[in-house]
Amino acid sequence: MSNATRPGPVSRGQEHRANWFELFFDLVFVATLYVMAHELHGDPSLADFGAFLVLFFPAWWGWVNLMMTVNVFGPTNPRALVMLVAAMPGFGLMAAASPEGLGDRAWAYALGAAWVRLAYLPLWWARARRADALLPAWQPLLYGLLPGVLWAASAAVPGAVRFTLWAVAVGVEILLLTVGGGLSGAFGAMSAGHLVERVGLFVVIALGESVLTGVTTLADSFTLASGTAALAGFATITILAGDYYLRGSPSAARILDLAERTQAAGTIRDSVIYLPFLLLSGIAVIAAALGTAVAEPRHTLPPGALWALCGGLLAFHTANAALSLRFGDRPRALASWYPLCLVLNLGVLYPVGLVLTAWATVAVAALLNGGHLWFTSRPRWRRRRGP
Repeated sequence: MSNATRPGPVSRGQEHRANWFELFFDLVFVATLYVMAHELHGDPSLADFGAFLVLFFPAWWGWVNLMMTVNVFGPTNPRALVMLVAAMPGFGLMAAASPEGLGDRAWAYALGAAWVRLAYLPLWWARARRADALLPAWQPLLYGLLPGVLWAASAAVPGAVRFTLWAVAVGVEILLLTVGGGLSGAFGAMSAGHLVERVGLFVVIALGESVLTGVTTLADSFTLASGTAALAGFATITILAGDYYLRGSPSAARILDLAERTQAAGTIRDSVIYLPFLLLSGIAVIAAALGTAVAEPRHTLPPGALWALCGGLLAFHTANAALSLRFGDRPRALASWYPLCLVLNLGVLYPVGLVLTAWATVAVAALLNGGHLWFTSRPRWRRRRGP
């Protein structure tokens, strides 16, 4: 086990709640997510899915770093609020460049990524120079300045060299945060409740944006079949929200008790960075598939859209299961619902989607996932199958 996942002798941060300004910032960032996922509408290829993940991850990592910075410095700290305002145009630039983010606009995407990283550097650098510094001065420089410089430099170089610099920049951030203790001193000063709340609220906003995708598509394709697909899509998103707040959210909330008892930096890291990335990627991919179904409800879903629907549901439920397992659920408890979820969404929904029209496929998705949630959450089932 690396030092990043061991309990450390750090003091727990002061608990506080998210404020309206942070929620406003999250609304801006969720727009970035859905602009990046726009290329998944229609019949996306494997390359389209890969491009979305490659472009979304650096943006997500930037959001997480800003969230953790506000957490440490306090959501009412004027300098933290100025930092959020300063970072927003960087996300906007990344989103605007994302349709050609791996092509003609890669330079603009890189400048946006550099912008975001350099936005939070001054606060950490100033804190590192104080007597009560959470981190040695070299860590903010290595974690913020070096990746920012690499992203900025990549805008001026061509092709393979550019993407190599991207990989090095992301690798530096991941390595420092994950291996050999990393930024665990900063984790110890964080409010675990605030982190869990911010991620949970962002999931709510992302789910709401998924509903908006269906409504706006329906406005352009206003037919009975499109309305049926939109209604089935709304039911699917509502069921996923219930699933998250029944399974994933209570599991994530256990981080509060765990952080108080052990100061486990690795647990905090996983719950606010890696697993939410998988969860939110799944939600965005599902929303793209639902938008395609509403736009073309009387045809079968294109192969890419069908994979988006089934794969997005798989990613969502896998992230939920991993959250539950990470925060104390026994494998036996997951065995009572997760394998069945895989069978329904891959073994049943996918072959059904090959023959049914798009609106009917989405309706089946809602029925399968709604029935699964109802069946596996009944008290009698939970008592019989495990804690």
